[in-house]
Amino acid sequence: MGKKRLRDMTWDDYRISKNRYRELRAFCLQYDEKKSKVRYGIPAVQSDGIPSGNFKQSQVEKQAIENSAFLRDIRMIEEAAIKADPGVWKYILRSVTQGLSYEYIEYDEELGKIPMCSKDFYGTRKLFYSILDKIQLDQKSTVKT
Repeated sequence: MGKKRLRDMTWDDYRISKNRYRELRAFCLQYDEKKSKVRYGIPAVQSDGIPSGNFKQSQVEKQAIENSAFLRDIRMIEEAAIKADPGVWKYILRSVTQGLSYEYIEYDEELGKIPMCSKDFYGTRKLFYSILDKIQLDQKSTVKT
């Protein structure tokens, strides 16, 4: 028997449960929030003139760690969208990060008309979530080792 078409793939084919899908979807919906939290530049350091010896993390270190986490998450989402389909990745990105259906992004003022039908788009979007799932699992396994 031949290989299933992308548009006919199901969540079971990708081995993604309903709860895992919801987790991935919520992760993507935080995309704009994470982008807005990335801070550039060094924050102003305020000192009261009293030496402190409690080895607190500096403001700059804290900001760098937070930025790194936000940028890692942003890159994961963008990388999964590009891998799912380089031709429509911006539409996928807009759909998954803003919770928009095909009907709302079929024609975009900036991007123009999407070059695929709704069934193909939703199949590609499922593939996106599958790729994102793998990227996240790989990320977790490399952090632990």
